[in-house]
Amino acid sequence: MSLTVASAALDTAWFEFGAVDYTAGTLNTVSACIDHVEVKLNRGTLSDTTTPSLSQVSDWLIRAKQELVETKKFTFKRRYVTSTLAAGTYRYSMPADFSGGEVSLRDMTNNRLIRIVNTHQYDVLFPDPAGTANGQVLIAAIKNLELWLGPPPGSADVFELEYGRSGDDVTAQDISWLPEIERFRCCDFATAEAFMALDQFDKAQFYLQRWEYGLKKAARADGKKRWSTMGYRARSVFQA
Repeated sequence: MSLTVASAALDTAWFEFGAVDYTAGTLNTVSACIDHVEVKLNRGTLSDTTTPSLSQVSDWLIRAKQELVETKKFTFKRRYVTSTLAAGTYRYSMPADFSGGEVSLRDMTNNRLIRIVNTHQYDVLFPDPAGTANGQVLIAAIKNLELWLGPPPGSADVFELEYGRSGDDVTAQDISWLPEIERFRCCDFATAEAFMALDQFDKAQFYLQRWEYGLKKAARADGKKRWSTMGYRARSVFQA
């Protein structure tokens, strides 16, 4: 018995509202971050033939950005995008930078929240969505990287999706949504990786410790912000 994987990709167009970026400051682009790392290395201008190479440092900066998103529950890691549905179409691809986790879906046309259920509940209610009559969407489920709606929409309604992004941006060089202090921390991580490539492990360890200290410090600060929004009261006895 063999498994045949469909060759046609499911591609849904999601649109973000006009983004408000953080102040550009000193490290306003990945290129500026690379220049910052160059100064720390004190080895002249990086290129494709140097050790470490220009592309390596760029990759380490991008990885640091994704590590930040994975580690901490930043408010700015949330993203809000919209898409116009097609009548009768119940399968839609999630955004390319969807990281999993908490998701919220809203029917903007009819101004109501769509309940997201687990895949088992969805399959019980809609064992064959294609054979279900079109109508107003009642529930949704996330199957792998797809958004399944039930029943299939009856009109071209506009839906808003809120989700946690992975940091794997459409444009890899985009760091405008990170506060500048986080960009400096990304530079610490890239500098540590650069010194490891040069076998200078003492310096690598120093910058790695700065990176880890920055993560812990920011995680505590982020926790205090969330705690203050709850009036310094736990919502249940089970909350840490």
